[in-house]
Amino acid sequence: MIRYLALALAIVLTALSSPCAVGAASPQPAILQISWDDLLPDGWIPPPTSIDHFFDAPPPQALEAIDVPVVSAMDQRRVRLPGYLVPIDFEGERIRSFLMVPYFGACIHVPPPPPNQVVLVQLDEAISLDDPYGAHWVTGVLSTRNSNTDLAEAAYSMRGEAVETFDWTAPETSTSGETPNR
Repeated sequence: MIRYLALALAIVLTALSSPCAVGAASPQPAILQISWDDLLPDGWIPPPTSIDHFFDAPPPQALEAIDVPVVSAMDQRRVRLPGYLVPIDFEGERIRSFLMVPYFGACIHVPPPPPNQVVLVQLDEAISLDDPYGAHWVTGVLSTRNSNTDLAEAAYSMRGEAVETFDWTAPETSTSGETPNR
């Protein structure tokens, strides 16, 4: 009899702790740590750019988001990506949204990177940065939705959850162990 009561109790406790239980919060999806190359479809190579135009010629035309492919498997994935932040929307002195780019100075110098190498990040809460010029990790849910700003077009957007200073001395680690599906 005690064995049956223990089994019944175990079943009830398992059901109550299940994510499907009424009122239980669904678990967050695992974070996939990615690099900028993971945002480029296999075989797609961005056209070469030149900075010779700074003194002698008008700047070359930037690529438009509709002209570049994206990795559709990245849509609605929770990711962590390193890069540089280009603030575009402020709340006082705090940053509310920014463009994330793979290298320092992108979007400030023309032309900007290809749109599939630009992510528009929107934060729920504005943040202050200790080092606005340094590299950062940004975690959030990535989308393949195009966005257009005054500085550049972005083929990806993200609802930013966390922004952390990039630690150049830390060993490279993966947060999920999985690789992106292309």
